[in-house]
Amino acid sequence: MTIDIHAHTVPEGFIKDLAGVVPDATPQVTKQDGEWWFDYPGGRRSGPVPAGMFDLGARLEDMDACGVDVQALSVPPTHFGYRLPVGAAADAARMHNDAMLEMARAHPTRFTVLGHLPMQSEEHALAELERLVAIPEIVGVELSTNVAGVNLGNERHESVWNALDAAGLAVVLHPGDVAGADRMHDHYLHNFVGNPTDSTLAAGSLLFGGVLSRNAALRVALLHGGGFLPYQIGRFDHGWKVRPEARTHLDVPPSELLHRFWFDTLTHDPMSLRFLLERVGEDRLCLGSDYPFDMADPDPVGSVRAALVDRPDVIEKALVGNPRELLTRRPGQ
Repeated sequence: MTIDIHAHTVPEGFIKDLAGVVPDATPQVTKQDGEWWFDYPGGRRSGPVPAGMFDLGARLEDMDACGVDVQALSVPPTHFGYRLPVGAAADAARMHNDAMLEMARAHPTRFTVLGHLPMQSEEHALAELERLVAIPEIVGVELSTNVAGVNLGNERHESVWNALDAAGLAVVLHPGDVAGADRMHDHYLHNFVGNPTDSTLAAGSLLFGGVLSRNAALRVALLHGGGFLPYQIGRFDHGWKVRPEARTHLDVPPSELLHRFWFDTLTHDPMSLRFLLERVGEDRLCLGSDYPFDMADPDPVGSVRAALVDRPDVIEKALVGNPRELLTRRPGQ
C-alpha cells in the first residue's frame, strides 16, 4: 500500500460552505483553455490544477493511474490563512479539516488526514488540535514553514509544540509565505528557490531554537526533499562550533538531531534522491508527490523505483514502511 505524505486538496463541498462563512478566503474555481484555476479575493491565482484538486472521483482515478494507494490529505499553502482574522481562520481550519475527514471516512483505505491549525492564535490552534487528537483519521498536522513571517522556533508557538509532542502526531512542514519573496517575483522563483529556502529556514529555527531538544517525541517531515538542509547540515555544524549564538538553545551539533527529520522523495532528480538517501538514511525517506500541482511529480512511485532500482529494500521502505511509521502516533513520555 504505497502512501503519499504530500498531497493537497480543496474539496468542492468545502468551497461552497466556506463561501458562506469566510468569503474573503474562498476561491472561485474557473476553467480556462481546458485547465482549472483557483482565483482568490485580492487577485491571487493558483493553478493550473487537475480536477482532482476538488473532485473526489477524478482524484481517485489519478491516484490509481500513478500507483498511489493512500494519500495523507493536506491543505495547500493558499489555504493556510495565517493572515486572516483569528475567528475566520479558526472557522476555515475547522471546515477544511472536516471536509478532508469526510473524504477519509468515505474512502478509509485511500485517505488519511494531516490536520490544519490556525497557528496565528495559540488559543485557537490548541483548541483545534485538542479536537483533532480525538479523531482516529488524523495522523498528523501540516504546518507552514512560518506563521505570517514568524519563525516556527519563536516562543509564541511553544505550547503548540508541547501539545503536538504529547499527542505524538507527525508534523509535516510545507513552505508558504516564503522569505525573500519580494526578490522572487520573476520566473516563478518564489517556488523554485523560495520553497526549499523556507523549509531550510524552518528546520534551522526548530534546531537552533531548541524546539526539537525540548520535545523529544516530535517527528518533523520536510517536503521537496528537505530543502537545502541535507546539503548544508555540515555548515550548520560548523556554525554551531564557532558561533555562540548557535549554542543558546542547542547543546549538541545540529547533525545529531538530523534523524528527527523525515524527507519526502520529491527531488525531481535521481541523483539528488540518491544523495538524500546517503545523507539521511534509508529510514527517513517517504513518498511525496505534491499532487495536484504542476510542480508535482506525475509519476512519483515510478521515479522512486527508477532512482533506487538497485535498492529494492529502500524502495519498499520509502513507498510503504517509512510513511506508515511517520504517520503512526507516538505520544511523548
